[in-house]
Amino acid sequence: MNETEYSNAHDDSKAGAPSALQVPVSRRQLFALAGGAAFLSACGASSKAKAKVTSTTVSPLQTIASTAAPTTTAATTAAPTTVVATTAAPDTTAVATQAPDTATATATPAVATVPGPPVQPLTGLALTDPALLDKVALVVKVSNDPGARPQTGLNNADIVFECWGAGPTRFATIWHSQDLDFVGPIRSCREQDVNLVGEFNRAVFACSGGNAGNLNLLRNSDLLLITEGMGPGWELDPKKSRPHKTHANTALLRANASPDRTGPAQQYHYRGVGEAATAGDPVTGFDLAIQQVHASWRYDAPSDQYLRSQDGGPHRLADGKQVTSDNVIVLWLDYNPSHTDGRSPDGQTTGSGDAFVFTGGRMITGSWKRDDRLNPFSIVDASGNAVLLKPGRTFIELPNSGKGAFPGTTDSLTPVN
Repeated sequence: MNETEYSNAHDDSKAGAPSALQVPVSRRQLFALAGGAAFLSACGASSKAKAKVTSTTVSPLQTIASTAAPTTTAATTAAPTTVVATTAAPDTTAVATQAPDTATATATPAVATVPGPPVQPLTGLALTDPALLDKVALVVKVSNDPGARPQTGLNNADIVFECWGAGPTRFATIWHSQDLDFVGPIRSCREQDVNLVGEFNRAVFACSGGNAGNLNLLRNSDLLLITEGMGPGWELDPKKSRPHKTHANTALLRANASPDRTGPAQQYHYRGVGEAATAGDPVTGFDLAIQQVHASWRYDAPSDQYLRSQDGGPHRLADGKQVTSDNVIVLWLDYNPSHTDGRSPDGQTTGSGDAFVFTGGRMITGSWKRDDRLNPFSIVDASGNAVLLKPGRTFIELPNSGKGAFPGTTDSLTPVN
């Protein structure tokens, strides 16, 4: 169980039947045709010139060379075969149309599908160190309360989810390809976290704490729950006050996991590195009202990234840099009251809903589906084709559809051309 783990840690084509003009003639048939033609010529004509023409047009060597190629063009242009068929007796034509043994030469060989080079499972970038595939994923809950801003780490995590929280939104940051020594402010867990991050293969889950019901749900799941003060890696920010002081080192948090916890599966489909987006419609970004937060994302063509603003200004981090992402996805969820606290929203991340994907300066409209918490989100366009993302970091917004039982929603998405 988690406590024990924590203590131990300190597709071939078939050739169709050939037509009469396409059938190659075997050497035996050619000699038979030549003999028959010579016999008829000797009995019915006195001109030696005519016999000479017949023997010349039935040269076996010439016919083999012209019919050896398995293409339709070569069989059709085999002139000697045509001459024999028109100058010989009707039964000669029947012989010429027999299917020869060489017909199998027209079969098209199967083309093997060569898999692409391996990629990092959470970013789609080139995999340079195979050991990454065995590295366990880490989830860190980060606050978006006004008192928690500016945060650290939102530009370093491979994937960031923004969900409804107990007031302002809250982030679930997913760490795998890289680490950071100071991430936060870290806040409490929610019931919805158990299903939301189940696809990352028994990840380490770090939070400051939570109510007893939520903590029990996480402890009884396949996630490794690490709360503030458990194991190495926890730090306090002297510039902030409670409850926004808690931060951590992601590499040290991950060290709490036992070796049997391995890396996550690939989550999304990606374009090739440097390949331009072509699906969807060109837009410059969108505005999103999500719970008490008004977020805006704008595409920056020179960097091929999206820049985030929040509540009227650039969303800046503790290092002064604006929050960015290579892709931004909006998945509409139904929210219900949490079973452990009816005042807290519980986003339903299994099922299906509408999806909007922003990548490469374009917007793709589609849908999402997820049958099990252990599976990644399947995101497809209106035609049912998998959406291709730019390799890199992905930010996923989870606004309220208003179809669930959790009261009140004014969430909205407005594309900007």
